[in-house]
Parts: sequence; structure tokens; C-alpha cells
Amino acid sequence: METYYINEHVLSANVRTVIKNAQDKSMYILVGRWGVKGDVLSVYNMNGEVLATVKQTTYAFPSRFDLYDRYEKIGSLGRLISFNRDIYLVKQLNWLVLANVNKQTYRIYSFKERLMLMEKHTVYQGDYYKLSIKNETLAPVCICIGAVMDYWAKNNEKNWQKVNSFLSPKASYQSMELIREKIKSTSR
Repeated sequence: METYYINEHVLSANVRTVIKNAQDKSMYILVGRWGVKGDVLSVYNMNGEVLATVKQTTYAFPSRFDLYDRYEKIGSLGRLISFNRDIYLVKQLNWLVLANVNKQTYRIYSFKERLMLMEKHTVYQGDYYKLSIKNETLAPVCICIGAVMDYWAKNNEKNWQKVNSFLSPKASYQSMELIREKIKSTSR
């Protein structure tokens, strides 16, 4: 198993992200952006070669992403079920991604074999994602999938915040004045 660390706060942000191994050596650079159909996120080695790319193909529900190994398309990532846990499928590779968004834990399986485990890891330097990947050659594609999972989790959280604010809106100034007047009148 290979182990890599990614700073949690910059994983799905639109900035360059350095991925380090367990010995704190920089191994990969994640570059790109999200949000619009056609946006791309790529994993480069330290020599500047593209190793893997994930491209957003649809923006509306259900979002889809195409995965590339170097420049060859190897699969499409899409959500199958979103119940207590999210389940995603990487077509063509027959990989299953199990996501527990609340715990921010993600697992990739090929049949019964676990290829990757991505989970939160806190150290004195901050919050990181720890990626345990079965094989170093799978690392760039697994990092791309991990970035998509983090992106979906953060977008899902933002969407629920919007829904909750709509369902329980903050009191306006006028409604607060009415409440104060009622309190004054009942206390007399």
C-alpha cells in the first residue's frame, strides 16, 4: 500500500495542490478547476508530465466526469445511489466507489479488492486527507476520483445549507420589531 497526503482545504479548490507521500516528499501536483461543464483537473508528476485527468462532462444532475490515464479515456464516473451512503460507478473499469460524506471517507473497489481508502487525517500542521492506495500506478487516477468525491461532498454541503436557509429563513428587521412589541404588550 502506498500512502499519500493532501491538504483538505485545497483539494477541491481552484489552486495548485501538492500531494506528498508518507516521507513528506512531494510526489504529484493537482492542477485545475471545477464548476462548469468542460472543466478539467489534472495530476502531474514532479517533472511536469500529465499522468491522469478528470473532466466534467455534465453539470446538471446527475453530474458526470470522464477519467483519462495520460491522454486516453479509461472510464466515466457517475453517481448510482445516494441514500445513507453515496455509491458511484466508474464505467469501463468496473470500479465501485463507496462514499460516506458525513465522515468524509471514500473507498474504491474493483470487485472485492480495495484499491483506495481516503479518509480525514489530522496532524499538528492541519487537516489532511490520507490516501492509502494499493498500487502506485493507480495513484494518479485514484487522486482524481478523490478530488471529485471531495468536490461532490462540499457542493452537497453547500446545497443543504441553501435548502436549510430557505426552509428556516432568518427573521427580518420588521418581524423582530413585531416580536418586541408583543413582548412589551404581554409584560404590561
